[in-house]
Amino acid sequence: MNRALMRTFSERLHRFREDRGLSQRQLGLLSGVEPIQISRYERAAALPAADSLAEMARVLQVPMETLLLGKDTSQPEPQLRNALLLDRLSELDELDRQDQETVISIIDAIILRRNVQGIVGPQNKTA
Repeated sequence: MNRALMRTFSERLHRFREDRGLSQRQLGLLSGVEPIQISRYERAAALPAADSLAEMARVLQVPMETLLLGKDTSQPEPQLRNALLLDRLSELDELDRQDQETVISIIDAIILRRNVQGIVGPQNKTA
């Protein structure tokens, strides 16, 4: 068995259970998993079967994948409203790292200028 997976799963199970204010016994009663088995999971002595994992995830109100692997599937990818910007970002993702860093620096400079203008107000240009 994968010891690292067992250890990280045990930590997540313990944390989610405590975050919900449940004892091992309460989680067992609500999920149908024996409390002694939940204790084994939290001590990294065993991994649950799929049906037990599904029931514990349901009671803890987390996706199974999050409980088992730590992947947060509940957070949707941020969406851009500007389709042209989204298209350009997709193209930028194909550039080499140096070009990407250059574009990021330019974007950072524009944002900084905008923030500074918001603080000090627009500058009058007199020639």
